[in-house]
Amino acid sequence: MVLAFLPAVGCEAKRVAPPPPAPPPDSIVGSETDRLQDSLFKGDQAVLSNQDIDRILTARITLADRRRRPVLWLNSRNVWSQDIAGLESRNSERFLQALASAPQFTQVRFMPSLLIPERRTVPYLREAAARFQADLLLIYSTGVRTFQRDRLIGTDEVRAECMVESVLLDVRTGIAIHSAQGAEGISAKRTPGDLNFSETVAKAETEAMGKALLKLADAVVSFVRTAEK
Repeated sequence: MVLAFLPAVGCEAKRVAPPPPAPPPDSIVGSETDRLQDSLFKGDQAVLSNQDIDRILTARITLADRRRRPVLWLNSRNVWSQDIAGLESRNSERFLQALASAPQFTQVRFMPSLLIPERRTVPYLREAAARFQADLLLIYSTGVRTFQRDRLIGTDEVRAECMVESVLLDVRTGIAIHSAQGAEGISAKRTPGDLNFSETVAKAETEAMGKALLKLADAVVSFVRTAEK
């Protein structure tokens, strides 16, 4: 009787309790009634507190009193041809005219170069726009790619593609209320009036940039008009 009883006791001692059930997914990301509102990374608050983040995300910005807007181009180009300089001037004029077509704006001008900060971060750009007494700041950049085809017989050809990207910054709050991206391309052949094929390429780049800027202006104007409704 004793020998038969001892192995049974050993088996009972080796039993392992079952693992606790895994927590439901809602306990990690929060349920519908108890959502997480604070950052899980405490170091984040060295930049923005949880309260500031909440104010930013729940802020509602209206454009009713945002009437003055300067435009800032982050890129610069070396213009070495009078024809190209003329094309760029016409691009800038058409761009501003397209932006000014929105009746919500009373002033649309390029940011004076003397006010453009060396450090082009959002805080410094806000300060520059405030000195210009601007309500909104449109910041945009351009990038151009060219594909050349040199021919032994016939006219050399080039394909230019311009990519544009913009952010519409509310100067008072520092919030980017709109962003847009676009691209336009153009093909060109060398003409007898071009000094060389490099000028042909530069003209194609400038024309592609002009088309891309008009597309960008249409996107910004469309947003402003719908935001007022």
